[in-house]
Amino acid sequence: MTQSEENKSNMYNATEVVLTNNVSILAEVPALGEVHTDLQALIEQIAAKNSELVGATDGKTSVKGKAIDELISTILPITSAVKAYAARNNLLELRAKADYTESAFKHLTHAELPVKVKIIKDAAQGVLASLANYGITQAKLDLVETKLEALKNASGSKDLSYTDRSATRVALTKLFEKTDALLNEEADMIVEVIKETQPDFYNQYFAARVIKDLGGSHTKPGDEDKTPPPTPPVQ
Repeated sequence: MTQSEENKSNMYNATEVVLTNNVSILAEVPALGEVHTDLQALIEQIAAKNSELVGATDGKTSVKGKAIDELISTILPITSAVKAYAARNNLLELRAKADYTESAFKHLTHAELPVKVKIIKDAAQGVLASLANYGITQAKLDLVETKLEALKNASGSKDLSYTDRSATRVALTKLFEKTDALLNEEADMIVEVIKETQPDFYNQYFAARVIKDLGGSHTKPGDEDKTPPPTPPVQ
């Protein structure tokens, strides 16, 4: 959720509590009871959809992060071997290709990392026979290729996850819009009908309907347009 949505969600919950605490009035006004039931269902759906959104984001991050870490761990010993061999034989161009530390790899962008790793792997492949004395084998170079493919797949998973998150984001927004409409167009109107006979309930209800900005001292522009504040109760 955004901060604005979290503020709205808190308002929904406060309003639901007021309705729950006045079941006798809901029994007298069945239409308000129906709205209460719908509000409870929407609150549950919002919570579930938000959990789904958070889960998709966390899952995407962990999969790609793991693939990056494994690729770096696999290329590091090869990089060190190439640098040592190049230094021993005064091969400046070869050493320049492998002039990367673990920190340098981690500071590369997600697009740059596989490119640099491929350059080092290919350089090592060209002198593989000489690198045998440094403990580098074809199997280790093949493992780098496997990790490169794993990162590529993880990036593809991220794109799919992005699509999933976008759909979930849209669904969550629609749930908020539906809840706003339920309260603005039905609940508020019904409570106005019983204002004269249930003044205490009326005041409790509209006090709960106020959206409090718990994320800061300022309300984001446009929020009021999305959910107009209810008419303040007449004392």
